[in-house]
Amino acid sequence: MKYSKQVEQWDIFEIELQFSNLGGNPFRDIWLQATFKIGDEFKRVNGFYDGGTTWRIRFMPETTGNYRFQIHSNVDRFNGLEGHFTSTMPSEGNHGPVQVNGVHFNYADGTPFFVMGTTAYAWTYRPEEVRLRTLESFAKYGFNKIRMLVFPKYYRGLLMDVNVDYDPPVFPFAGKPNEFDFQTLVPEYFRNFEERVMDLMRLGIEADVILFHPYDTWGIDSGMRQADDLFYVNYLISRLAAYRNVWWSLANEYDISSTPEGMFCSRTDRKDWDLIGTTIKSNDPHGHPISVHNLPMRHIYPDRDWLSHVSIQHPDTYTLLSELKHHYKKPIVNDEYQYEGNIKDEWGNSDGATTLFRHWLSAMAGCYASHGEVFKVDGNETDLFWSYGGTLIGDSAPRLKFMKEILESCAYQDMNRDWANTDGHHYFALNRGIDEYLFFCRYDLPGKGFWFGSYDGSRPEYDVIVYDAWNCIEKDRLTVKEIEANHLLPIKAWTVYRLKRKKMQM
Repeated sequence: MKYSKQVEQWDIFEIELQFSNLGGNPFRDIWLQATFKIGDEFKRVNGFYDGGTTWRIRFMPETTGNYRFQIHSNVDRFNGLEGHFTSTMPSEGNHGPVQVNGVHFNYADGTPFFVMGTTAYAWTYRPEEVRLRTLESFAKYGFNKIRMLVFPKYYRGLLMDVNVDYDPPVFPFAGKPNEFDFQTLVPEYFRNFEERVMDLMRLGIEADVILFHPYDTWGIDSGMRQADDLFYVNYLISRLAAYRNVWWSLANEYDISSTPEGMFCSRTDRKDWDLIGTTIKSNDPHGHPISVHNLPMRHIYPDRDWLSHVSIQHPDTYTLLSELKHHYKKPIVNDEYQYEGNIKDEWGNSDGATTLFRHWLSAMAGCYASHGEVFKVDGNETDLFWSYGGTLIGDSAPRLKFMKEILESCAYQDMNRDWANTDGHHYFALNRGIDEYLFFCRYDLPGKGFWFGSYDGSRPEYDVIVYDAWNCIEKDRLTVKEIEANHLLPIKAWTVYRLKRKKMQM
C-alpha cells in the first residue's frame, strides 16, 4: 500500500494498491472502499481498478488536520488495511471546490465564483500540441469553466457543414466500435481524461464533465443499457470526484433521441436521467455541482433535489433566464446561447457583437453563461474550437474577459435587477440598494439617462467608472450627484457605468 503522509486541503489524496491474482473481470468482480475519518466526521469512498495489477482510492480532504482511514474489500489482501495522513493548509490559488450559494456560486473557502464558461467538447484526446494551444486560449481569455465530453464526438450538422469525426487513440471500453463490452473499461482512456482535468485544475479552471451525449457513430450512447450507464458513472465518480474542479453534467442535449427508423426526434426518456442524477448525488462523496443540458426548442429539465443548478441552451439570455431564476431559485447557467462562428448552421454563425451582447444579458439577469466558437479556417470543417480546441480567434473572447473583470469588481452576488433603469432593449441595470449600480448600454438612446440614489433630499454622491465594453478600455472616472447627474451618464452603445456611493463625511 502506497500513499503520501501529507496533502493540502482540497487536493487529491491517493492510495495505490497492488494485487496480481486477477481472474474474471476486475472492474466488476473486485470491490474496495475506504472510510476516512477526522474527529467525528467520516466519508466512505469507493476505489477503482486502474489496469494491470493496480487499484486506487482517491479522496479530497475538506478540512485540515489528521485523517485516519480503513479499507474494506472482498480481497483479503486489501481488507482491513489502515493508515493516516495530515491535511495541511491550502496553497495560494486553491479555494476548494465550487459550491452553490443561493442563486450564485462560491468556492468552498467563501470566495465568489463568477462563471465565465466556454466549450471544447472533445479537446481531451487531440495531440499534445493542440491541447497546449487550447489551454493557452482558456487561460488567455479568462475562461474558468470548460464544457467537455467524456466520450468521443461525431457530428456532421444538419447542413453537413462540419465534420467532427476524429477517432480517439483508444476507446473507453474494450472491444471495437459497435461491439464494445461496456462492463470492461479501458483505464488508459480515462487516465488521459483525468490528466486533462488536472491540466485545468492547475490553471484554476473548472471541468464541466459531460457524461453522455447522442453524437456518436461508434455505438456507445446507443449501445449502453441502464446497468452499463450506472457502472460507468460510478467508475467515473471513483476516478474523478477527488478533483476539486469537477462538475457533473448528465448530458449534452439529454432530450435528443431517434425513431426506430433512425429519424431525429425529441424525447426525455433516452436514459433514466433521474436515476443517474440520484446516483451521482448519493455516491459522490464531495458533492460536486450537477446539471443536465437540453435542446433549445424542447425540454428544460424540471427541478430535482439532485439538480444543483440549471444548465440550459437557448438564445434568450435575459427574459428566460430571469424567469428560470425566479422559478428554480437556483443558479442558472445558459451553457449554449449559439456560438460565434462562420458555419451555415444557425447554432454556429453568430457574430462577435451578438455573442458579447447575449453574454452581457445573462449577467444583467443575475445569471451566468458559456461561450463557444466555431470558425472554419481555410475551409477546414473538422478542427473547430467548439469540438477540438486549438486557438480562439473570434471577436468575443477578449471582450468577455474584460466583461468578467468588470463584474468581478462589483458585489455581483448582492445585486438585483434594477427595473427603474432597464428598458429591456437599449439598456439594463443591476443595483445593490442605493449603494452600488451597474448600467450596461447596448444601443444609443440620445437624450436619455439613468436615475439613481435615495430621492430623500440628501443628494448622495457616487464615484463612477465608465467603461467601453467593446474596445475593452476604461474611459473615464468621475464623481456625480443624484438627479443632477442624469445627463452626465448618457445611454451610449457598449458603455458600462459602475457607480459606488461615496461614504458620508462626518
